[in-house]
Amino acid sequence: MAVSKKMVEGVFVVGLVVTMMNVWGGVSVEGAISCNQVVSAMTPCATYLLGNAATPAAACCPSIRGLDSQVKATPDRQAVCNCLKTQAQSYGVKLGKAANLPGLCKVTDLNVPISPNVDCSKVH
Repeated sequence: MAVSKKMVEGVFVVGLVVTMMNVWGGVSVEGAISCNQVVSAMTPCATYLLGNAATPAAACCPSIRGLDSQVKATPDRQAVCNCLKTQAQSYGVKLGKAANLPGLCKVTDLNVPISPNVDCSKVH
């Protein structure tokens, strides 16, 4: 009986370690912006991006500019690209509106393509 309990405890510990590695490994690439940061910054823009508003909400552009200021290098742009690609597909973002957002908000580093077919590894 003691062996069974130790085995169960061992399996639990291994499972916990694997889960934590997946969580930590999935949150961000070293030096890259996390998808949580991207989603948080894009939330004020949701009504516009989903096609429910003709223009972005007042809080949208300041939030996007804040994210833009954090984009420093290629890994950041690739992380943003991967996140936006996934989120756009999941939530039905209007791609034309998403493409207009960087210009409307006057951002430079965050200008990454949003398309289900984009190869984010080629974004520099």
